[in-house]
Amino acid sequence: MGKLRSGKERPKGKLARAKMGVGLTLLSGGVLLVSAVPGFAACSGQPQHVAGGILTDFIDQSHTDGIAIGDLRGSVGVEILSAIPNGFRVHHHWVIESGDQIFLADADVTVFPTSDPNGRALGDYLNGVNIIGGTGRFDKASGNLGAWGAVDLSQGKLTLRYEGTICFHPVSAG
Repeated sequence: MGKLRSGKERPKGKLARAKMGVGLTLLSGGVLLVSAVPGFAACSGQPQHVAGGILTDFIDQSHTDGIAIGDLRGSVGVEILSAIPNGFRVHHHWVIESGDQIFLADADVTVFPTSDPNGRALGDYLNGVNIIGGTGRFDKASGNLGAWGAVDLSQGKLTLRYEGTICFHPVSAG
């Protein structure tokens, strides 16, 4: 069978070849996993993992307003743009405590009803929410935030967790 490029003897037998095949499969799967993380593989700037929570209240039939805690702490709100199958298309506004704004693409939130008699449901941004720029530190930023949580329709309150990666690009002074 010969030698490998490393100079080591090539493994012999079916078990040895199976182990090598499993190792290559795991390695290629790991490469696929890393390249599939939004904002990670395509980041030519500085990737940063972020996470935290969101607490908002409905202020009318189609708008929420509240706070974000964690890495992106500040003010956050949602406008419901339209109903979609099993959820809503929404637009976000997010201002962190420094005053910088995060611009987000419109996103779809999927609602999962529960049997709770108090009108509570679960929500998940199955494809996340894409960051498309912003002001200050978020100028030219990109990335994706996953978000999931619960809504209490009887009280008009939402509680969410967010987590994702933001790719920051150097902002030129000027």
